[in-house]
Amino acid sequence: MNRRQFLKTTLGLVAGAAGLAAYPTLLEPNWIRLERLTFPVPGLPADLDGYTIGVLADLHMGPLVPVGRVRRAAAMLAAQKPDLVMVAGDMTGHVEMEEAHRMVDDGLAPVKGAYGVLGNWDYFHYDGRLKFYGIKPQSTVRMLVNEGVEVAPGLWLGGLNEGIFLDADVDKALAGAPRGAVKLLLAHEPDLADLVRPDHGVALQISGHTHGGQVRLPVAGPLILPPMGQKYVAGLCKAPACHVYVSRGLGTTQVPVRLFCPPEITLIQLKRG
Repeated sequence: MNRRQFLKTTLGLVAGAAGLAAYPTLLEPNWIRLERLTFPVPGLPADLDGYTIGVLADLHMGPLVPVGRVRRAAAMLAAQKPDLVMVAGDMTGHVEMEEAHRMVDDGLAPVKGAYGVLGNWDYFHYDGRLKFYGIKPQSTVRMLVNEGVEVAPGLWLGGLNEGIFLDADVDKALAGAPRGAVKLLLAHEPDLADLVRPDHGVALQISGHTHGGQVRLPVAGPLILPPMGQKYVAGLCKAPACHVYVSRGLGTTQVPVRLFCPPEITLIQLKRG
């Protein structure tokens, strides 16, 4: 091999290595996928047939997740014109919660109703740890803390508190649901679905937290999963007493890398079962 061939080969290897490094750090984390799920619900009122729910999860706004990506994801979801938006926790990574709300509000401005729950990362960005109870009332996203709301006639949404550091209480989240209402749960950690009993009558829990594994290898699957995200990792899963949909989320944590696990926004359509 002469000098010119050596230099060409070396430059090719360097370029190839740079490309391999760029994909999981620069390309895939910004490749936002719109996932669609049609979920049949027994007893769904006829006027709710086709009701759509947009899901954002694990925004992790901060140094690892640029504001532009979050605004773009929120606007992409709002463009689908969902009847309701759920934010499944971890809005913040290293910014104050009020700032995180402001960034999400910018993208969700056209949405009529949006509800959120606290994630484990959010817990560390509230003064006194419980400041979230006094979150700005003018925010587009209303936070549910072990409480629920009838988001449409015959459709109840219960929001669970964060489950690693705080007290997630399904009974409180479902208290006040009208008799015969279809019940949905919003919970950051998917393994909280194991708290749901058959008598709760929950049709679907919507969660995030796992990032789908964030880095998934062929055959081996996800390299690392967080506490309370060990059993239900991504997509539609079956828990003992309800189904769980786990979003791969938008952001990253610890390291700004995604591999074979692109970020997602989600549109769930309810259909009569």
